[in-house]
Formats: sequence, structure tokens, C-alpha cells
Amino acid sequence: MARRAKGEGGLYQAKDKSWIYQYRVDGQRKSKRFKRKSDALAYMKAMAAGGSTQSPEESEPPAPPVQEAVPAAPAKARQAKAKTEGTSTGATHAVGRVTPAVFQHMTPQVPGVSEIITLGDWMDRWLEDYARPTVKLSTYSSYEMYIRRHIKPNIGGLYMSSIRVDDLQAFFNERGKKGNLVSGEGLSPKTLANMRNMLHMAFAQAVRNRLLFDNIVEAVRIPKAVKKEMRVLTREEQDRLITATRFAPEPAAFGIVFDIFTGLRLGELCGLRWANVDMERKSFVVCETRNRLPNHDPTIAASTSVKTEATTKTENSRRTVYLIDSLYQDFVMYKQIQDSIMQETPGYNPDGYVFCQPCGRPYEPRTYQDLFKRCVKQAGIRDANFHALRHTFATRSLEEGMDVVTLSRILGHATPSITMDKYGHALDDHKRTSMEKLGSLYNGASERYKRDSHAR
Repeated sequence: MARRAKGEGGLYQAKDKSWIYQYRVDGQRKSKRFKRKSDALAYMKAMAAGGSTQSPEESEPPAPPVQEAVPAAPAKARQAKAKTEGTSTGATHAVGRVTPAVFQHMTPQVPGVSEIITLGDWMDRWLEDYARPTVKLSTYSSYEMYIRRHIKPNIGGLYMSSIRVDDLQAFFNERGKKGNLVSGEGLSPKTLANMRNMLHMAFAQAVRNRLLFDNIVEAVRIPKAVKKEMRVLTREEQDRLITATRFAPEPAAFGIVFDIFTGLRLGELCGLRWANVDMERKSFVVCETRNRLPNHDPTIAASTSVKTEATTKTENSRRTVYLIDSLYQDFVMYKQIQDSIMQETPGYNPDGYVFCQPCGRPYEPRTYQDLFKRCVKQAGIRDANFHALRHTFATRSLEEGMDVVTLSRILGHATPSITMDKYGHALDDHKRTSMEKLGSLYNGASERYKRDSHAR
């Protein structure tokens, strides 16, 4: 083996299977411990490329404990791997001196790593510097939870310059089996997809920042989400629910009827204000949503808080919705009732929400869901949540002949294909009727053929 050059460090495996990198700085011996050999090699390469004379302790904060994403291999597999790498599975065994040529061959494919950083540290930085200024608060809260509860405890200690596709794939496989921290079961395919999308964005930014050579998240595979059967109210159930809302003591129960004929999401209904309603044009603008979110304000003791956001789910979610005449007439009567309450009760509904509680405070989705459940029970309807109203609106609209593009814009979907994918089943009768219209063309051609045959 080639003799090491002056100033080069040594790398060896300790009894606890960790890897120790020893080197000298200003004549003083320094050392740094790593859980994986690839992490140590990546660190050494980055230091050599940057020409740093500082010790790891001086050039970066201490690395957090590294937790392996891949379960330990059987003993025979570890021995075979050790033999291939020229290492030993015994107690303490030096791997020799790492020359620049050997080092270049053994380290990951990152040409000119700009910084040595763990995945956990990068995700924290990406969340605050890149995601938070550009996403909704609800999206930020979801990302923060994914990072804090799943990524950092499991793979957060891996170095960005040495992380592998296998590490990420093993992480997602494990989360899919037992990632639910409450039940111990696996995370849903939708949650896995959301977490993968977040990691993909974070790794794409890391590539732009020269922390990675390419975005390895693209190689990760996750299970496809199984479509759940949508709950759509029958026409008879729809009529019973409308009747039940008219006998409810809360005036805001009219919002249930309002939603059946507009298809709003629950947060959008709770966030609707009179300032965004145009009574003359019989329309309103969906531009705010109200939700209960985890609290990220350290000055507030509560763990969650209800907030109205100025942006909605997607760009197309900001939209204008028009009211049918019969619904508009009832809407006018509802407004008159609320106006009379405001005149009799000073300070009632100061923020101008369209649907508010009897005391004048705005509804949050959870409390309005309770009102909905009371009306559903009164109507004798089983197994229906509030989102069933949105599904019902979409299904009835297609049944009555509304085109998919228009419906997609009313619902606020990003693309019409999403609407087709969700509600295409409701088009079967419409497709059958449309195909029957071609019958006149076929019959006309057949008659002309018969006449021409007789003429010959």
C-alpha cells in the first residue's frame, strides 16, 4: 500500500463498528467519529477539496447522532461486504492510509461539494429559507411535522454528500409498514406521496445549491394510493338533508344547503366573508380558507390555533362562483336575518363572516362539522361527512350535463383531468346518451345505401 503523504489522515473502524478519522491540525492530533464509512469518506473528500485547515469541530457544529435507515445485514453479508471493501468485521482494524487517488475512487459522485451538512440540518434550513416564504401556512405545518416526526429521527443524521437511494427507499418502506406514530401501523400511500414530494423539492434545491449531484428522490418508489369510494348523497337523501337544515335552530345551518349547490371545501365555507360576496352579480369569490393549524408562534401557549389564510389550496382555488336563482333568493333571506341580528346585538360578527355562530364568532371547521352531523342525524342519513356535499355537487352537476372544464373551475381543481379522475363515473349515463345521438348518422347512411342498391 502506498505510503501516506504528510498531513493526510487515517481512517479505521473501532470496536463499536463506528469509523474514526484521525488527522493533524497545527501539529495537534484530531479525530472525528462517524457511524458509516461512506460518511467519513465524504467528509474527508469535502475537506480535501476545500483545502480547509480547520478541524471538523471548528468548521461545523457537532453532527447529530446518526441513525441508520437500512436494517443491519446478516453477519455473513457483512463479512462478504467487508472482504470486498478490504476491511474487517473484527474489533479494531485500520483500513490504511487514504491517498487522494483511492479517496477519489471510493467516495460518492459529488463533484465539488459546497458544504458538509446532514439531511436533518438541510431539511430545517430548506423549510425555513425556501419553503416557508412560498407555501401556505397549512402546507408549512405539514412539512414541519414530516421533518420533525419522521425524517429527522430516522435518516436525519445521514450526510447529504453520501446519502443513497437505498437509504431513502428503506425509509419509505419502513414508514409504509409502521410509520403511524399513534396506531403503529403504516402511513397511508397519500401521506407517503406527500412526504416524497416534499423531499423531492428539498433535494432539487440541494442540487441547485451544489450539495448534491442529482436528485436521487426521483428513483424512490412508493405504493400507489388506492382510490376510496366516494360518498355521494342520493337525491332523496339530499332532499331530506335540505329539509333538516330548515328546522335547525342555528341560522348558519343554511351553509349546508349553500354547499350542496356550490361545492365549497369546508375551510372555504368557514372562511367566506361578506366582503367577497357580490349580491348584485349573484356571485362570490373564493379567496380565503379557515383551518385549525399547529401553532408555530412561541408567544402563544396553545398548541394549535384557528387561522384564516388569504390563499387557498391551489392557484385555481381562487375563483368566482355564481349562484343559481333559487339559491340566491334563500341567500338574500339569510343575509336579512343576519343583518337584523347585527342591528340588535352590537359587536356581533365583527369580522364579517358569512356563516358565524349564534354568538357572532366565526366557525372553525371542527365546530361546523358538528353542526353538519346534527343535521345529518336529524335527516336520518348515515356515513356521510361534510366533504360528501362537495362530491354530491360535482356528481349532480355532471348528471345534469355540465361540462368537465367548467366544473373543474367551479371546484377549484388544478386541472380538468383531476375532475375527470374523481368524478368520471358520473358520466356513464351522459356518455350513453351522447352515443345515442350518433344513431341518426348511422341510420341516415343505411337508408342512403338501401336507396342506392335499389336504384342499381
